[in-house]
Amino acid sequence: MYDEEVASINSEMRFITLELMKLAHKKKKSFREVANEFISNVYMLDKLIKESGVRNAVRSRTIAHRNGRARSNR
Repeated sequence: MYDEEVASINSEMRFITLELMKLAHKKKKSFREVANEFISNVYMLDKLIKESGVRNAVRSRTIAHRNGRARSNR
C-alpha cells in the first residue's frame, strides 16, 4: 500500500471515530455500543449490495466503458 493511501485511510478512520464519538455523546451511549452498531450496519449494507447485484452491474458498466461499448445515453 502506498503512503498516500495509508494517510487517506487514517484520515477517514479519524473522521469516522470523531463522528461516532459525537453520536455516542448525543445518544448517551458508550462509544463501543455505537461503534458496534455502525460496524453491524456496514456489514448489513455490504450484504444488501451483494444480494442486489449492484456491484456486478457497476463492474459491467465500467468494463464496457473501458472497452468502448458503454451506452452514450446514460
